[in-house]
Order: sequence, then structure tokens, then C-alpha cells
Amino acid sequence: MLRNLALLLLAAPAAAQEPLTHGLEGVDLQLGGELLFRGEMRDDADQATGMGGTEDAFLTRAAIDLDLEIHRYLSGYLEAFAAVEATGTSDTQDLQQLFLDFDQFLGDYTLRLGRMEIDLGDGRVVSSVPWLLERNSFDGVQVLSQQGGWDLRGWHTVAANGPSDMFDDTFTGFFGSVSTGRDSNLDTYFLRRGQTVTDMEEFTVALRWAGETNNGLLWDLFGAYQDGTDAGLEVVAYAIAASLRKKLDYGHGVGLDFAIAKGNDDNTSHRKRYAPVYIDQHKFNGRADVVAFSNLIDLALLYWLDWNERWSFHVDYHDFSRQSNSDLVYLGYDVIGVTPASTSTSIGRELDIYCEGVLSDNFSVDFGGAFFSPQASLPHDEEQLWLYLQFVLNF
Repeated sequence: MLRNLALLLLAAPAAAQEPLTHGLEGVDLQLGGELLFRGEMRDDADQATGMGGTEDAFLTRAAIDLDLEIHRYLSGYLEAFAAVEATGTSDTQDLQQLFLDFDQFLGDYTLRLGRMEIDLGDGRVVSSVPWLLERNSFDGVQVLSQQGGWDLRGWHTVAANGPSDMFDDTFTGFFGSVSTGRDSNLDTYFLRRGQTVTDMEEFTVALRWAGETNNGLLWDLFGAYQDGTDAGLEVVAYAIAASLRKKLDYGHGVGLDFAIAKGNDDNTSHRKRYAPVYIDQHKFNGRADVVAFSNLIDLALLYWLDWNERWSFHVDYHDFSRQSNSDLVYLGYDVIGVTPASTSTSIGRELDIYCEGVLSDNFSVDFGGAFFSPQASLPHDEEQLWLYLQFVLNF
């Protein structure tokens, strides 16, 4: 299917060179791309075993994209990338996205067919995870529409790239977003994720309600419930999160985040641990990506300074602990379970300090680091320092 779509997309520009013969003089073709360079240094890189030393990584991703509008009812998009770690441990080339959009295919519905990224809401449930060199993408079909003030999406896909492809996931769902007032919005999720390798069929229902008060206080409430089966165990799990943000004078701002992801208890016939679907972990649970949003309580204090239109400075403090003392500690994007070193629920504390700059419409920079201090739940007490510098050029 993807090969046929590629032929269609590549054939259209050639056809556009003969507008009198084929009548495609209205074809609109836009070529773009991205160059990403990131250097990282992580001292004591393995929080699970305590055997980690210093790791340096130099990461590069080059991507090219093609946005094509064939006529008012048919358009397409292609994105291909090559990602390299200078250490030689990774060298990947792949097709990230390749889809066709058939507008008004059935009434007011748009049919999307091919390989696509799926980014929903704020990324706490489903995200392509932009920070990763290999982002999530899926092969399948998606239907998009706007009905009665709702933005609606429904899809059936299989994993193609990124963490979603680790266990050959099948991913089906429905998403709806609607305005609930002048300054608030409600997102709804009904998701099914299947993994043949691990014998899992997991259903997630989630709601996110976010808005802004008259005095400028930004608020965000989230709740999710999971059901299904996982390796013969019945799934009964939940997660909740709340966030407050307030912009102050002279570019200053403060915030408070509180999130809970359920962990397993003593009932071994159930999986009561919340499993993050495709969360943007880098955005929510500390920029060092040490802990996973599973059997977790995360209390975060935030400060930022919008220095001017181009530069912003951030300081985030996280306190991580286990929600259940009967379950493991879960780390990283792989959600690796680690046996606790003690009965303490405290996992660790993380301080993130970073700066984001937009140097031009096409060039941005992001640099800073994090200091992670492990607590009694982790099997060793070596602190971790992570530093990074990233440049992104879009064209």
C-alpha cells in the first residue's frame, strides 16, 4: 500500500509538468525539511543497576518532507528521515509519514490513508514524541471531521516507527475535542492497544479538561481508566493529573503539576499498574527521561522567564515516588521494571534547568541539563548529571 502511495505522490509532480495534457496545472507542491543536531552527556547513565559510567552521544537527524495538494479534494504528505548516532550505535533510515487525504470523502469527513503520526491533546496520552530521533508513526486509516463544534478523529493502525513499534502494536481509537466555553476545552479519548507478543489487549478511556480563568490562571485536569487483559491478567488501572500555571509581571511565571499513575497491589490476578499509551514523557516527567509514568507520583514545581520574544529560561523541580509499595520502580521510555531496594516509596528528585531560543523563523536552539538524585527505592545512590545542546534548522 505504501509503495503505491509513494508512486502516486511522486507521479503527481511529473504530471504537473504537462498541464495542458493532464489538466493538473493547479497542483501545489511544497518541499521542506529539517536538520537536527544534539549533543548529550550523561554521567552515571544506568539508574537501574548502578553500573553505568559516563556516556556521550552526538545525534543527528535529517528529514525531508513533501506537501502536495493535487486539487481541492485530494492532498498528500511525505516525510523521510535518516538518524545517526556519531558513536555508531545507531544508523536508521525510514519513511516516517506518507499519506493521502481525501477531503469530503463521505459528506464532511476526510479520509487519511497511509503512514501517519498521531498527536492528540497535550501529549499525555498519545504523542509522536518530537524529542526522539525515531518518533512514533503508524500505518493505517484515519477519518477526520468537524461536527457540531467537535473536532473528531477515528483510526485503525499498526505501529511503524518509534517506541510504538517495540512490540508491533495495533492501535485503534476515537478522539473528540470541543470547546466548553470562551476559554476552556474538553478532549475525550477511547483507545485500544493490542500487543500479540505480550498477549495484551488494553482499553483506555481518558478525559482532559483545560482552560484559563479571567485572571489568567491556566488550569488542566486529566483522568484515565484502563481495562482489558495483559498476559492473562485482568487490567484495572487509572491515572490522574492536575496542572496550574500563572504568568506574572515582567515575563516571569510559576506552575504546579501533580500526577498519579496507579501501581500494582497484592492482588496478583489483576494488573492494576497504569501503562502509559504513547505519552510524551520528555514533556511531563522530567527532561532527563529517567522515570516512566507508571506506579508513579510526580509533584513538580515550575518557574520560567520569558526573557523576550526569542528566549525563555526554565527551572523545573520534580519529586518522584511510587504510588504502590507493592510494585516495582519503572524507568525510561521502555518502562523497565526495577526491584525496589527498600520498602520506601521515594524514587528520586530531579532538577531541570534549560533555555529555549528561537533565533529565526527557521533556526532554534535548546540547551541545559538535569540533576537526578536517587532516593531509597532505587538500588543504588549514585546521582546522575545530564547535559545537552540541540540545534534545529527547518527549511
